[in-house]
Amino acid sequence: MKFYTVDVMIPTYKPGQEFAELLPRLLKQTYPIRSIRVVNTGKKFWNPAWEQLSDKIMVEHIQPSEFDHGGTRRAMAESSDADLLLFMTQDAMPYDNACVEHLVEKFSLPHVKAAYARQLPRDDCRTLERFTRGFNYPDESDIKDAGDLPKLGVKTFFCSNVCAMYDRRTYEELGGFVESTLFNEDMIYAGHLVQAGYAIAYAADAKVVHSTITVVWHSFTAISTSVYPRHSIRRSLMRIRLRVRESVW
Repeated sequence: MKFYTVDVMIPTYKPGQEFAELLPRLLKQTYPIRSIRVVNTGKKFWNPAWEQLSDKIMVEHIQPSEFDHGGTRRAMAESSDADLLLFMTQDAMPYDNACVEHLVEKFSLPHVKAAYARQLPRDDCRTLERFTRGFNYPDESDIKDAGDLPKLGVKTFFCSNVCAMYDRRTYEELGGFVESTLFNEDMIYAGHLVQAGYAIAYAADAKVVHSTITVVWHSFTAISTSVYPRHSIRRSLMRIRLRVRESVW
């Protein structure tokens, strides 16, 4: 397998015990990570001891008014010259030490320019979320491209920045994440990727434990609703609908 340099990108807000557990798990991965780059919203919520775990950990602090789901991740990508960019959320726990390795393996196929991990529900998650995790993240890997649009529709563009890896050169060629969006920066970019003739890999063997309702939703409401007017939500949804309409019709 070709060797790629990998930088991990994690935006954080009030990182706690889960994030403290995430960092050692990343450092123990079988595939070497070059750096772990964190953009943290609110310096007062940051524990400086985390930076002492490894010289690979780099942190930048921003204010809540500066955060944007698309723009912040876009800036993080621009700070790296690694071959592959791995975006994660602060509460996505690698299930084992081979998560990064399994994602990297997908890029051995030349047309694959993005790969995302399987999400396993936490033990304390709600029944509905356990069901949706099983539906959206089956136990078999898959590769999606434009040929799947008639069958899958918008799910062709499905990709989650909870744990997703991107080929940096292709990312830059296609313009990267949108500058301003309340959510779905991953699916919007995935739509561009598919429309450009590339493929997205779902790596079922790259697993993270993650439940949305417990942590991410609280962060989302705490930051995003204070920064964005409500009509921004409608604009983000319309972007997805337009991408699907243009591709299918």
